[in-house]
Amino acid sequence: MSSSAPSSTLAEHYAGESAKVRYAFETTGDGLAAARERSKLVDKVVTQLYRDLLSPDPAGPGNFCLVAVGGYGRQELFPYSDVDLLFLSESGRVSESFRQPVAAMARALWDLRLRVGHSARTLAECGRLHRDNLEFSISLLDCRFLAGDQDLFGRLRNEVIPELMARHRHELVGDLLEVTRERHEKHGSTIFHLEPNLKEAPGGLRDYHVSRWLALIWELDRSGRWMSPESQWPLPLRAPAVQAFEFLAGTRCFLHYRQERDANVLTYELQDQAASLGIGHGSASARKADAPALAPADWMRAYFRHARSIDRLTAQLLDGASPSRSSLYGLFQDWRSRLSSADFSVVRGRIFPRRPAALADVGTVLSLFEMVARHKIELSHEAERWVEEALRAVADRAPAYPGTWEHLRRILVLPHAPEALRAMHRLGLLVALFPEFRAIDALVVRDFYHRYTVDEHSFMTIQNLHDLGGRSSPPPSAAGESWEPKFSEVLAELEQPELLFFSLLFHDVGKGKPGGDHVRGSLEAMGKIFARLGIEPQDRETICFLIQNHLEMSATFQRRDIF
Repeated sequence: MSSSAPSSTLAEHYAGESAKVRYAFETTGDGLAAARERSKLVDKVVTQLYRDLLSPDPAGPGNFCLVAVGGYGRQELFPYSDVDLLFLSESGRVSESFRQPVAAMARALWDLRLRVGHSARTLAECGRLHRDNLEFSISLLDCRFLAGDQDLFGRLRNEVIPELMARHRHELVGDLLEVTRERHEKHGSTIFHLEPNLKEAPGGLRDYHVSRWLALIWELDRSGRWMSPESQWPLPLRAPAVQAFEFLAGTRCFLHYRQERDANVLTYELQDQAASLGIGHGSASARKADAPALAPADWMRAYFRHARSIDRLTAQLLDGASPSRSSLYGLFQDWRSRLSSADFSVVRGRIFPRRPAALADVGTVLSLFEMVARHKIELSHEAERWVEEALRAVADRAPAYPGTWEHLRRILVLPHAPEALRAMHRLGLLVALFPEFRAIDALVVRDFYHRYTVDEHSFMTIQNLHDLGGRSSPPPSAAGESWEPKFSEVLAELEQPELLFFSLLFHDVGKGKPGGDHVRGSLEAMGKIFARLGIEPQDRETICFLIQNHLEMSATFQRRDIF
């Protein structure tokens, strides 16, 4: 071609084949298949332009090649995802000689309305750690050959990248952990947003890829070999994470096609549409004509269940990959080993069970979370599996366990109760003890009061109260007189703060029950819970009073200055 503009034939081919990919997705609902088919289509376009603008011989020229990286390299090219290309050369001299054709090829791809991210690097540059551009170094883990000198690509994949991972594994992993932590904090460090970003939020697609990268880095450092990263994941977490990825892939395709751009936030409107189409559950056309559409709340529960699977996998791999802390921190963790008990050992700041799960009872399991709430010790992966196995053995008698209230009232007032409660919920203990809580598990309620799912909202209220109790002065940035010290003083004067925390835990369980009066539903649920727990009559009255009147504070705040 004499011009960098793509031929009308190529443009028509790309448009026609893109329409076929979209039709196939709308027919089958298979987002991964759509992403792979679009990758194959873009492969044809890119290699044709390569022949037209750089080399008539797709295996040439020598010492120069074209490489797909990032999501394109993984063949996960969603409808409006960027096309990331690496123009790789042996030396700067070779790279400079192709500067104009490379620019022309990028313009041609933009003319096709493809969002292109391209870079030209030498082999030596790819072998250096780019601390100011972590994304590039990580993107090499997903490299894939497209055209040009295949021997040069072989050196990149089989020599340069493994050596880079072995030489700079600690720096790469440390930077990846820090970037992931910052991203999680930006999204509130929770998966339970009412309108989540399914790519960037915790438990989203980015976390799935972080899990892949960590496994690849570890294996390349250990053996220098390329292996399927999923095969390196813990077996119990592997299948749920892969299923979650398939669900998210279908959902992301739906979002891109529906909005015609790279937008990844599940708004309420799009949740309704995704539920009606059964996105992630097969195609709407494949379902029986008389089958009812999914309710948006049920569809979002499926989303959160999948996000939990990815979040748990990522947390475990990030924990295992964390660089060693300072010797002082290690001494502190060793000192905490003195917190070990007859049932649990504390080793380097993590709890490990000492007895088989088959011998555990509900009280022993609750004692584990009491340690978490008291000392903020993290559960080991063995402890998490132990809890799940123990619950399978005692699930039928867990709700009637007579010592639940004595354990729970201690947990609720301990300084790290929110962390313990979230762990209890994540591992299924909270629902095993209180089947009533299942009604609000990952429940989306769209109203003025909620930013998170109802269960996370309940945990967040408890967390905010604990934070308030530990605050003796207003935040440094607070302007004027702060209300927080006043409420902190009131909280400190409570004789039985566990009743307030218990009320908060269950104040919204009625939102998972039919009917419009959730306060009444919550009180009905509490009647059943009281019957099992044996709470004193006067304490029951206090709890019911708090639940019955929990909306009064928000109403008062909106109408008058209480100070």
